[in-house]
Amino acid sequence: MQTDKTEVLLLDDEKPSLELSRRTIANFVPETSIHCAYTVEEAMRILKTTRIDLAFLDIELQSSDGFTFCRYIQRTYPSVTVVILTGHVDFGAKSYDYEPFDFLVKPVDAMRLERTFFRYEKRRKDSGTKQLVIETSTGFAMISAEEIRYIEKNGNLCQVYCQNGQVHRVTYTLDKLETLLSGHGFFRTHQSYLVPVSKIRQVNTVKFGTSYEALLDDGGTVPVSRNKYAKLKEFILQNSMHL
Repeated sequence: MQTDKTEVLLLDDEKPSLELSRRTIANFVPETSIHCAYTVEEAMRILKTTRIDLAFLDIELQSSDGFTFCRYIQRTYPSVTVVILTGHVDFGAKSYDYEPFDFLVKPVDAMRLERTFFRYEKRRKDSGTKQLVIETSTGFAMISAEEIRYIEKNGNLCQVYCQNGQVHRVTYTLDKLETLLSGHGFFRTHQSYLVPVSKIRQVNTVKFGTSYEALLDDGGTVPVSRNKYAKLKEFILQNSMHL
């Protein structure tokens, strides 16, 4: 059984263990859909540049706290489903404090992993991906929350800027969109802008320190209101991974 549309992140700082897990996971998704990382830093770069659906995380890392990274993913990339890996059964009780989707003991058993993928696919089909209905010139389209760069209010309409460069107009208010996208890491940086925090790289002062702007990972910028700056900083600190 292979799940063609599932993109997987695999983090393990022990190369033989990672390779063994990778081969086992390859029974269920194409090898090109498995993105491997030996460090938390590498895993974070993958998350920033690739749409990840399912993350397998070894929580016994030598240079980082795997549990802290698990919490970081859950807060910053809530659409990513986390499965915890460990070589010790004793970590199971602590792992469930972080509410992972599943807990697997290494070396991962293929039959046990099949149950994980079966449950994951069932939950994904039952819940679906958070999507917005986008009006087009010929009808409507559906886009997922992960495709959105930012949303801008423009008069009575909102413009949704997507990763592929397309810009769509919707009749929803920005307040409504903020509600629809709650739990997906979006922040209202300005009365007219809604931005996924995972795409913000830094926040700078502009106009001699009288206002702010957020630099996005694609080089674009969006304004940050003075009264939103402190709240945005707090939001990022609460949901960031401290290395």
